[in-house]
Amino acid sequence: MPMVNVLPFDKNLGYPQKQRVKIGGKAHQLFYRWNYQGNFAVLRITRLEDRIRVLESKLTPKNPFEVKDPVTYEVLFTILPWSIDSTKAEVWVFV
Repeated sequence: MPMVNVLPFDKNLGYPQKQRVKIGGKAHQLFYRWNYQGNFAVLRITRLEDRIRVLESKLTPKNPFEVKDPVTYEVLFTILPWSIDSTKAEVWVFV
């Protein structure tokens, strides 16, 4: 059965911000930023062990997508941006 967690986002810091988190047993760096021209949030996820960027995408609320290894295309985890605006980012991750 998949495990669900919420990716960390500190509302006091706002955008942009970096966080480090363990997803599926591996360390990742999250980088959130706000695109002021398009009025949307962007999330970049980098796997720290090899510095490979596994995701850089616009966060659209209630629009889930699979994050895949860029070399093997194996599904690493699934994220679901739940509540996104210019002050917060609540993103669920399914491992």
